[in-house]
Amino acid sequence: MKVPHTRLSTHMSGSAKATEQRLRNLFARHKRPALLLVAVVALAIGLCGGLVACRSTTQAGSFTMDAQYYDVLGNYIEIPRLTAEGEGAQAVNQALAVLKSQYQTVMAAPINTAGGQRCLFYPAVTERYDNLIFYLDSASSGNDGDIYTLVYDRQEDRVVTLTEALELAGTTEDALCRGAEEYLNGELAGTEVALVARDGAVTGFRIRDDGGVEFYLTCMTDDADPAVDAVDGWQHLLVYADDSWRHYNCKATAPLTEELLIPLEELTGFDTPLWYQWGPSSGVPEGGFQLEQIPEQVETQAQTFLEGEGYHAPPDSLLLQVCFDDLSGLELASEWQGYDAMECYRMTYSVPDTYRAVDLLFFRRGEDYTYVGELIGMDYQTVEPTRLASVGPYNYAVMYHLLEEGILTAFPEADAMLRDAPMPLAAQSAAVAYFYSNRPADMTVFFADQAPLQPEGRTMRIDEATYLGLRQLYETYGVVYQLRCSGWEDGGWYAYPEPLWLVFQLGQGGDMTTVLGESVPRKTVEQAALEQGYHLVDGEIALWRDGYPNPAGPGSEVGFFREEPVVTVLEGAEPIYQEGDWWQQMEWEDLSALCYCNADGGYAAYRLETTRIDLFTDRGIRVGSTRAEVEAAYGENLSHTDYWGLYPGEDYLWYCADPEGWGAAILFFFDGDGVSRIVLNNMFN
Repeated sequence: MKVPHTRLSTHMSGSAKATEQRLRNLFARHKRPALLLVAVVALAIGLCGGLVACRSTTQAGSFTMDAQYYDVLGNYIEIPRLTAEGEGAQAVNQALAVLKSQYQTVMAAPINTAGGQRCLFYPAVTERYDNLIFYLDSASSGNDGDIYTLVYDRQEDRVVTLTEALELAGTTEDALCRGAEEYLNGELAGTEVALVARDGAVTGFRIRDDGGVEFYLTCMTDDADPAVDAVDGWQHLLVYADDSWRHYNCKATAPLTEELLIPLEELTGFDTPLWYQWGPSSGVPEGGFQLEQIPEQVETQAQTFLEGEGYHAPPDSLLLQVCFDDLSGLELASEWQGYDAMECYRMTYSVPDTYRAVDLLFFRRGEDYTYVGELIGMDYQTVEPTRLASVGPYNYAVMYHLLEEGILTAFPEADAMLRDAPMPLAAQSAAVAYFYSNRPADMTVFFADQAPLQPEGRTMRIDEATYLGLRQLYETYGVVYQLRCSGWEDGGWYAYPEPLWLVFQLGQGGDMTTVLGESVPRKTVEQAALEQGYHLVDGEIALWRDGYPNPAGPGSEVGFFREEPVVTVLEGAEPIYQEGDWWQQMEWEDLSALCYCNADGGYAAYRLETTRIDLFTDRGIRVGSTRAEVEAAYGENLSHTDYWGLYPGEDYLWYCADPEGWGAAILFFFDGDGVSRIVLNNMFN
């Protein structure tokens, strides 16, 4: 489990490893509550009563419970908040909000997790300190879990740092790490396979009532000989206090003997019991585990479905898959209007030699359920329960089914599916991955609800992602989001002066996992989508061909000819930016393109020149248009001045976003009153 890294948490060694792990988490968010993954937004809906409580209970010390969630899949989430109002308490609550955001998807759509996600809270309150200790675990193997701690000094309204804890205990971080390795090496002595302990790291601490400090550490054990791969490495959890070590091996113990991280007598109870109060004795949480109560109408329909398939045994499992509680923007047939939500229940049942899964769809009005139909054979790995009109392959499948059954009268337009909805989680992950590939290697990237309070090193924080619109790009769409971001410098956050636009490719299955590119804000969404979708320097400086869907212009390839061009390599042409690159002239009938080519075979047009009548600009001007039509289309933005001295004595007008002519420009040459030639050129600054 990746712990939220803030100035309130203890220092974690191995920053390179942490970065690697965080990047891996971007692409495995359904296996654990990853930061992005990134991560990514706090989903607003719950699964129709999915939380045992996101409510306050009896106050203990200066904190109360914010979220308590336990389900039959083994996901247990316990996160408090401080009730104090000082700056120190607010900082703690911000760190707790980051921690909670990592589990929001689990609580909103638990069926999409592997189960076994644990965030178990150990509240150890003393006369002066609130020790907020969390045992973190996931369904993944290879470790005993992790520890995350926050120690709040109520007397001084501040957070106690690891440095202060080390000074209080009269030790150092290095001494603790080496001690952990020595302790484990002692346990490993005499094992059949030669093993060694390494990578000791302090992960947290608490201050006891007697003023002593208890430290929590992780330490790896693996083959002593790096050339040997006899065993898989394992991360152990160790506890150190009063010159004594112990091994916290919660995973390896049976449920009836599951040990507590902190002795029971040092923990604070709550009216709604925490896991430590019922879990070790194989009890159940107050109110039971979630996903147990299935509406009677749903159970009846599930059995009816099975009997229709020839099976009379009850289902192996019947669980709420996802709830769409926002049906706005959907054109529902009159008899289906007025429902509150749509719910999908995942049912599994055994058949000879295998098992099957089916989703049963229901509309819900209050407590009344109306059966809609079933979906079979779907890929359930990308469900995002934000709203029915959000983009995602599963949601597309739902809407296609509704359309086929006459429940929807029209399939929603992509724009309606994205407008007023949060950026899909898959898109958030894609955005973070894109920035990791296109920013300095030492820069970390977060969305705001995942960002550390006090980052280490260069950090980019995405504060806001706003959907702007989309434009069709051949068989897909370019979807444009505006991002407002901040950076970390000199111990504080500063806002980037200008927003940036990020363009995603909307896949035919409804996914947004590919970033086409980024730009500064453009005149229109369409312009930005064109530029990133077709690699145009300027979306307005392009030529379109009658009957073809894609443009060509400076920066792009020329893709609207089936005929092969006549190619002339321009020996000695400059500039050359990388070894193996070259310049060439490509010619089709009445169209020539000066292109820069690179060693991998790709090229980009630098200048295009045409006299063809079937090519036109985005404003409808083509060879044969009149001077008046050009002036009407481009107005006061047209320049009558000389263009870089390239065409002395010729009659032409030119247009460029930069009044001095830098960047992409389009030139209209005249023979009398009509356009006789069009030139597109890119002038580097």
